[in-house]
Amino acid sequence: MKISEITPPLLSFVATVRVVQNHLTITARIIALADNFMRAKVLLAEKYGAENVLSLLPIARDAVIDETTAPLSAAELQVKSLRDRTKQLNQQAQQVKARRKLQKAQQNLFKANQPPRTN
Repeated sequence: MKISEITPPLLSFVATVRVVQNHLTITARIIALADNFMRAKVLLAEKYGAENVLSLLPIARDAVIDETTAPLSAAELQVKSLRDRTKQLNQQAQQVKARRKLQKAQQNLFKANQPPRTN
């Protein structure tokens, strides 16, 4: 059993924190994983100090990534279509084989449950 089957997934947060080292102050953006907003805030406060956590924002789970994809040419679309159709036909063939195997197993079970014939 996997832990993800039992517990909900961790949420992602973007935090802006201030890091002070040798009289030099740096502002950094980091990603924190936590169960909820308050736990993320406590985690960052423990690590960087409450006064050094400048902002904390949740990251949307379905964040859109702006990537442009080139459109496929006619030949590439045809190849993709044929590949998809092949995959679909293979799945259908597997389903037919599974149904036949199930029917044969049911017939064998029916025969096994028949009372023996006496002549």
